[in-house]
Amino acid sequence: MAVLTGINTTLRGSVGQYTYTQLGGQTVVKQKVARKATPSRTRRQMVRRVAWANLVNLYRAFSGTLHPSFENRDRRVSDYNEFMSANLGSNNVALTAAEARQGGCVVAGYQVTRGSLPSVGVQFGNNNVPVTDIGMGGITIGASTTVKTFSRAIIDNNPAWSHGDQLTVFVAHQQQDTGTGVPRVVIDAVELTLDVNDEVSLLGELVEANFFTVEEGKLAVGGALNGGIAVVHSRLTPGGTKVSTQFFVVNNSLLGRYQSEEATAAAIASYGGLPTQAFLTPNLDELTAV
Repeated sequence: MAVLTGINTTLRGSVGQYTYTQLGGQTVVKQKVARKATPSRTRRQMVRRVAWANLVNLYRAFSGTLHPSFENRDRRVSDYNEFMSANLGSNNVALTAAEARQGGCVVAGYQVTRGSLPSVGVQFGNNNVPVTDIGMGGITIGASTTVKTFSRAIIDNNPAWSHGDQLTVFVAHQQQDTGTGVPRVVIDAVELTLDVNDEVSLLGELVEANFFTVEEGKLAVGGALNGGIAVVHSRLTPGGTKVSTQFFVVNNSLLGRYQSEEATAAAIASYGGLPTQAFLTPNLDELTAV
């Protein structure tokens, strides 16, 4: 504490680390004691923190293909921010700090797009092959199938689809490093614009051969999959790109392990753990609203 004289004798309040007060007609200066802040780490906050890492790495795996994924997005908000906002708090996956730093990622049932077009249904059929609810009539897809034939089959058998619409398939392959065991996701993005006038282009020349097949009159995509898949319907309109709302449909052998209580505890511990909870102190973090 110090006493000031001269031109500063009427000072009151705080400036930086100093507090000025008036005492007996004099200005008294007190220096604040610097205290190291202790970060608040409730379990809910830590679960959110470890889940964040998985989402960030999953978004990176899209390599810029997830655009424009959310209709009516505020121009000041990025696709990334929309993706994080839509998924944080759901399908939580617990990665340790080391796994997160190494780019670890586990695919779960996250939301990929949000829009006004009807959603495309997907389920896993025989041998874990994803089958959509897109009707294909009686056609068989082979080496001689043209874009026109493929497009006409979709448009004629599905009222929601039109000439010029785009069919996009995101296939997320779940992998795991042999040496470190770190989980990884590789995403293949396949897109095709429906064109009922293209009699020349062969379907197998524009996408991987046998990527599209027909199972019991429905469009099947890709082959046997350990991971997740999202099939998106998009359309260019004068008002911008319209998309269907889609979530990853998942068949992932690693997912259960990384959503377990054991994985959550290990992940939280890797970030420093939780502060000791006093036995008699109410745990408001777990309190539900009434």
